[in-house]
Amino acid sequence: MPSIIVRAMKLDQFEPNRIVTSNIVSPKTLAIIRGIEFLYVLTATISVWATTTGAINYFQYFTHLTYFGLMSYLLASTLWGYFYLRQPESERAQWVKSGSPWLGYTHWLLYSTVVTYSVIVPIVFWSLLAIGMNKWTPMVFYQNISEHAMDGVFGALFEVILSRHFLEPIHSLFVAAVMILYMLWSFVVHATTGKWVYPFLDWSQGPKAAIYYVAIAIALFIVFFAMLFIHKYRNKWLSSRSIKINGHLDQEYEMYGEKDLERNGL
Repeated sequence: MPSIIVRAMKLDQFEPNRIVTSNIVSPKTLAIIRGIEFLYVLTATISVWATTTGAINYFQYFTHLTYFGLMSYLLASTLWGYFYLRQPESERAQWVKSGSPWLGYTHWLLYSTVVTYSVIVPIVFWSLLAIGMNKWTPMVFYQNISEHAMDGVFGALFEVILSRHFLEPIHSLFVAAVMILYMLWSFVVHATTGKWVYPFLDWSQGPKAAIYYVAIAIALFIVFFAMLFIHKYRNKWLSSRSIKINGHLDQEYEMYGEKDLERNGL
């Protein structure tokens, strides 16, 4: 069954060396940048936790969940880069392919949600939910900018510029499935609290609510496939620079992969 899932979701196309390398900066610079981003996101998350009453009030918001996902991605990427750099250069290709492939698969799928939701969340917030800005306290302003603007900077803009990942069309279904799970979670929250997390989710609005649901679903796929093409042509456009930075690393990675095939008699 796991192998069927891997093939169906195109996870067998995953290249773990892309986690720790960039088309334009060295692995060390990439790890440092992601580490700084993680510290910022962690600080913002702690400030939100400290001003939120109860876990249910925190985890009911899609913004908080996606921001937590961004934080998890940045932490994992930073740690991956740190331990990668600690290996002797001649052993890095072997190290990056060691361990459970499911860690890499999970990381890749998490990345697909990060670059998509980091665009969707700011669009929805600033177009539908950002009201009463003149009454925001400095803390509320800082939190909203962090979760509804800096997420787009870190999770979308910087990753598009710096990373070497690519997206697979089938992964759009995973991103959509996560969104559907959240919709179901919002129904549970409404059933237990009597309130809708976001006003546009309120089905008492009739057809207007249905339009919101459909519009967000369409926007999700538009953003995902826009990201897919941006990643594809970014990697193509920066291929010559990537070779200058990662050529020897990629060659060692491919050579190690060939040795794996030989050992397995393939």
